[in-house]
Amino acid sequence: MSETPILSSVRRTSKRLSMAGATRASLNGPLRSSGLFDSIVNSNNSNGSAKRSILLSTPANGNKRRRSSIYHQQSHPPSLQSSANVQSSVNAPSSQQASSQVQLQQQQQQPLSGYRTDPRPLRDKNYQALIQQEIYDFLSKNRFELEMNHTLTTRTLRQPTQKDFVLIFQFLYGKLDPNYKFTKSIQTEVTNVLKMLNYPYLDGINRSQITAVGGSNWPAILGMLYWLVKVNLSFLNINDDELMLPDDPLDVIYVKNTTKAYQLYINQEDLSNITNQMNDDLKIANEKLIDIINNLNSNNQDLLKEYEELNFKIEELKTSEDKSKALESDLIKFQAYLETMESRKLKWSEILNKIQLEINNCEEDLSKLNEEKKDIESKLINKGFTINDIDNLNNERDKISKLIDNLSNKFEDLKNKLNSKDIELNKNYQSLDNFIKQYNNTIYKIPSINYNFEIQLNEGILSDDNFLTIFFKPNDIINKTLKDEKIELLKFRSQLNNKIHQDQDDVIKLQEQGDLISETILEQRESIENLEAKLNANKITYDEIYETMISDTTAYSLQIEKLDRELRSIKINTNQGIIEIENNLQNLSIEFDELNHEIFKQKSILHDKIQKIIEFIINFKINIQSNLENLDDLITEELKIEQNKKI
Repeated sequence: MSETPILSSVRRTSKRLSMAGATRASLNGPLRSSGLFDSIVNSNNSNGSAKRSILLSTPANGNKRRRSSIYHQQSHPPSLQSSANVQSSVNAPSSQQASSQVQLQQQQQQPLSGYRTDPRPLRDKNYQALIQQEIYDFLSKNRFELEMNHTLTTRTLRQPTQKDFVLIFQFLYGKLDPNYKFTKSIQTEVTNVLKMLNYPYLDGINRSQITAVGGSNWPAILGMLYWLVKVNLSFLNINDDELMLPDDPLDVIYVKNTTKAYQLYINQEDLSNITNQMNDDLKIANEKLIDIINNLNSNNQDLLKEYEELNFKIEELKTSEDKSKALESDLIKFQAYLETMESRKLKWSEILNKIQLEINNCEEDLSKLNEEKKDIESKLINKGFTINDIDNLNNERDKISKLIDNLSNKFEDLKNKLNSKDIELNKNYQSLDNFIKQYNNTIYKIPSINYNFEIQLNEGILSDDNFLTIFFKPNDIINKTLKDEKIELLKFRSQLNNKIHQDQDDVIKLQEQGDLISETILEQRESIENLEAKLNANKITYDEIYETMISDTTAYSLQIEKLDRELRSIKINTNQGIIEIENNLQNLSIEFDELNHEIFKQKSILHDKIQKIIEFIINFKINIQSNLENLDDLITEELKIEQNKKI
């Protein structure tokens, strides 16, 4: 009996990514055989089966490596994760599991946007010597001279030729994507590869530097090669086992009991205890999960308390900061006020001197005016006028002017009232005209009227000069009497009411018909809903079948790739055995013909035997039927005899 495979070890792949892009067929090379790209596989299982992910980054310098957990990749996005086009889907681990996860190097903590200057001291001789030694060590350990058939020395990295740079670049990128082929010019290839890898300092490298790497252009090129070396080291330091998440306990229980049940079924043993055992395992797992949830809830409560305390402290800090800012602003304003007051204090002496001069001038003017007043009074006395007479004349003039002003004000008030009444009457006339027009328009809309309800205004009223002084009756304003018009309107309303009642009866009948139609519509709608429910169920089954078909196609594609590789190896060995296979084919064709002839003979013999058996069965059936009929007749005769005996 063959052993059943452990289901938790089966991984369904949804994507395979190449460093050169999804369109390159570079997954059949050594990277797949070494298991590097298998670590980029994500599981589509919704029950939480194991998933893998890769997080790539670059170091900040040559000797120190900053490490960060792959489960914090959202808060610290590494630059090479996007450059390698690696999509990872990782379930969030618990606090105990997070410390055991893989931690990779990081150099770029900020997203790549716009022009970025290279902060590395690439023109420093000591730094150049350091990174040259690391590049040389990496190339030596990975057998650069054997693979590229080119000599490598430390001087090569100090004074490189164009060929040295091309071979080193091709070798370093070949380690990332072995099946990539350099078909274009070196300027285009380097630019495209660095863009694809999302090299953060690509703006500092132009085509002229790539075509002539020596001299002053070499530091930037050397920094780019060092970056590629660190990318390769990041790939080599990845451990697939550390990137694996533990299996879901429910999956473990399900797989264990399923495999056990399958083994019992193969051995034809009793399966009654499997369900009980699975329930016990699920209860134990459930209790563990409840304990974990309780612990998490208690931790969550503690964290919430700490969070509230910190928020309270933060609010106190904010209030104190606001108060300090307000005090600082008040202090600045007070200092500015003091400065302005000091500046004004220096100007007060000048202002006081000017005021004193103005006072002196005013006193001189006042003395001059008093002298002029005395001269005028003396002249009036000489002419025979006293001051009292002049005051009396002024008072009379003031009274007369006030009386004239009062009369003019009364006249203006009367004029304004007359104008306002005129305006009000015009407005009332216009509103009445508009109302009558609206009334006439509504009358025009009523069909089949035997009586003319139209009303017209007497336009000659406004042309009369005594329009404001004459009192007009309603019959003088319109061309009809309102009482007669009201009687006609009441008659017409009664006719309309009768017609409305008839229409309402018709509407009730139509509503009854509509209710019957709505009932039929509801029945049809219920049938449609039932059909929609069936359609949704069919869609769900279709989606399930489609998902299983996709998973099967992915598995079949993997098998096809494996078979393709086997087919290539088989094709190499087939040329040697073609003659033997042809001979065997001829022999097999002869044997096949003989077997066909023998089968035909056996078939004819079997046909004859079957025909004889069928004839025998038919005869046997006929004999049995005849015997049954005879037995029936005999039984009836015996029954008659017995009945006669009883009688």
